[in-house]
Amino acid sequence: MPLTRLPASRRLLFSTLSGYGHFHPLVPLAQGLQARGHEICFASASSLRSRVEALGFHFFPVDFDRNADEEYQEFRAYQRQHYPPLGLETELYNYHRQFCGIRPRLALPALIEAAQQWEPDLIVREAGEYAAVIASELIGKPHVTVAFAAALQTMSVFERDAASQLDPIRQRWGLPPDPTLQSLYRYLYLAYSPPTFATQDVIADSATALAPIPTTTRYLRPQIADNIEGESLPAWFAHLPAQPTIYLTLGTEANKEPTIYPGVLQSIIRGLRDAPINLIVTLGRGKDPADFGVQPANVHIEQYIPQSLLLPHCDLMVMHGGSNSLLAALDVGLPLVIVPLIADQFFNAHVTQRLSLGETVFLDALSPENILTAVNKVLTTPAYRQTAAALRDELHALPDQHDALELVAQLLE
Repeated sequence: MPLTRLPASRRLLFSTLSGYGHFHPLVPLAQGLQARGHEICFASASSLRSRVEALGFHFFPVDFDRNADEEYQEFRAYQRQHYPPLGLETELYNYHRQFCGIRPRLALPALIEAAQQWEPDLIVREAGEYAAVIASELIGKPHVTVAFAAALQTMSVFERDAASQLDPIRQRWGLPPDPTLQSLYRYLYLAYSPPTFATQDVIADSATALAPIPTTTRYLRPQIADNIEGESLPAWFAHLPAQPTIYLTLGTEANKEPTIYPGVLQSIIRGLRDAPINLIVTLGRGKDPADFGVQPANVHIEQYIPQSLLLPHCDLMVMHGGSNSLLAALDVGLPLVIVPLIADQFFNAHVTQRLSLGETVFLDALSPENILTAVNKVLTTPAYRQTAAALRDELHALPDQHDALELVAQLLE
């Protein structure tokens, strides 16, 4: 049975993948709408339940056993046979087959059940969650899309073959095919990224035509939601010596890969630990700093430090190229050295290099020496910091979260 509605409120159903890189961009919008008196429910994998409910939102589980799915097993077998564990081509194959096909097909029954019980007036999805588009059509309600990629042309590449995966699912649920993907961004597309970065080509082949950025796109300044638990900087931070401070992170998703963790981080640390810098490393919750052994006094390894607290005190960020961390760096005008590993990180690295925002070291060229060379180049070349400052100023001049709430309110009306 539907839950009893609060007087004069609207109901919104937020649909997201369970990864923090997909979930976190939705949190400030959900909190802002909740503060306006609306009721918020998240639909996602049960692994996200405790985090959602700790924020005071309702939760509906969207769970399925993909390992029991025959198509998923065929997909994994083909991937293992024809693609390396890491790389852009692997990501492109994985995205259109799994995220545009297998996952929405398996998730739709539970998501439809959530929509039937919650009876939302509006669905909000992060751009990697495609079942929500079909669900919104089936219940006759509009949807808002929130970008997870800082470089929006990323989606043009990821979604090149999306219609071939999504149309059979649409037809199975009685909807017409959508070969041009008009349904994905039909109503409102919120992009928390500066247009100069967001609109850059993301591939080196300029002869390849990319789909135009949707006309429903609205650019906004991100509200960084990384300190939900009210943490503070570690005590040792106040005693750092007066020398450049470099922050190193590979995010949370990539560190789940045994081919990446801890080896990639260890190689980067070896390249930087003897330099005259303060090196601060975060691993992700559940990871053990002891994996890295005894380090010099200038190296500090922690599970987690909120980037919104740390980055304003840094001179450079060495990172994986994930969009959330990249936007946090842009918000304080911080230049970058990127080691792209998975997902949209390859495209962010390409744009970063193209704009002279930072340097890129690809995994096949990763060595302590190459990392140190890239870091020294960024630290000693003013153009990188000038580009970062210009993007920071552009980002700060964008409409803020209040404008995002007004856009959603207009769609609700």
